[in-house]
Amino acid sequence: MPIAAKRPPALPILDRQHLRLVVTGTAPRLVRALTDQALHLWRAPRAVRPDVRLVATELVTNVLQHTPRSEGRLDVFDVALDLLASSAVRVLVFDMSSDMPICRTPAPGAEGSRGLLVVRGLARDWGAFPLPSGGKAVWADVPLAVEAPRDGTDPRMVARVLGAVRDL
Repeated sequence: MPIAAKRPPALPILDRQHLRLVVTGTAPRLVRALTDQALHLWRAPRAVRPDVRLVATELVTNVLQHTPRSEGRLDVFDVALDLLASSAVRVLVFDMSSDMPICRTPAPGAEGSRGLLVVRGLARDWGAFPLPSGGKAVWADVPLAVEAPRDGTDPRMVARVLGAVRDL
């Protein structure tokens, strides 16, 4: 079932890095480069950089896997990374599909359907909302400080393992 529309909290943005990408297999690599550059520029702690990078990669991969392509047209989408005053990075991915994301529980041994579980585990908050001009934005706020586990389990570790399993 698709997630319910949810806008990100209105927080002050200290800086924004933006990239318009063509829907191709090189998009995840390019968004990782943008993420690395932004996190270096913002002097983000090294311990959380892999988390932001993984969230950005997962959201972009979802565009490649789940957004319908247009015939005879070059499909593009936008990625923005916002440095928030609340000590977090907001990853925003804007695409032309109006279909809201579906957070699935993967079957044992399944190769996919873990991306949003990874995002949910690494982000402080996340969601998606429709755009007035059509399409949607999917966003995730990733903390720039290592936060204590909420219930004794470290969702960051679980998310990292799920991300690593997907990459096998």
